[in-house]
Amino acid sequence: MLDLRLFTIRLGSYTFSPKLIPTVVALLLLYLLYSLGQWQLSRAESKESLKQQIESRRDFKPVGLTMLPISDEEKQFIPVTLTGKFNSEKNFLLDNKIVEQKAGYHVISALEVEQDEWVLVNRGWISRTRYRSDLPEFETPEGDVVLSGFIRTPYDKVFMLQEQQYDLRRWPVIIQSVNIKELSKVLDIKLKPYVVMLDKESVAGFNRNWPAYKLDSDKHIGYAVQWFALFCALLGIFFIVNTKRIEDDD
Repeated sequence: MLDLRLFTIRLGSYTFSPKLIPTVVALLLLYLLYSLGQWQLSRAESKESLKQQIESRRDFKPVGLTMLPISDEEKQFIPVTLTGKFNSEKNFLLDNKIVEQKAGYHVISALEVEQDEWVLVNRGWISRTRYRSDLPEFETPEGDVVLSGFIRTPYDKVFMLQEQQYDLRRWPVIIQSVNIKELSKVLDIKLKPYVVMLDKESVAGFNRNWPAYKLDSDKHIGYAVQWFALFCALLGIFFIVNTKRIEDDD
């Protein structure tokens, strides 16, 4: 079985005669390498597309929340203006946010924009206290506020080994990620499926030097070239190993 050859082709003074098992293995590896290369190219294309969307939407005129597109993808990074009242008693602190090598939190607050309609607002970064058990103090405005910012959705997806736990014995509550469905249940309100990242000009905010979004498509193109190079190398080795020179009978 191991020595079974699929076929034999004579090419001048050489013969190409691949064996069955090595050919199957080689084809599987070639398919894997090609698929990995194509995957990296698709990632590069999607990042380049998102980069162009971000750059173009920065110049959009701010719109109200009711004027946002329907799809989540089209909402991304669109500038918005909104008016409402904060839930000043219940805020969240998004953990593990680093600014200038200092640990801190992003302050996440719910804003009621219509009766029984709420949206989460990322108000920016504040520093962690000396002792982690001591939560930082900050003010949340009472009454109506007019804000501006841009949309992020989906927001802050992180890998966690276990389900997020919420300690509701005291507020603000520290969270590891923004899961809008879970936070809706915690607050017992209906939240819109996105977060508004507060502009620097708006009131009620903190440090809002939002990090630049790293959308390096060249990196994925480089990875794709590596996978395709391995594909070509394996293909070349396969032909070399299965090609033999015909020995003269003389």
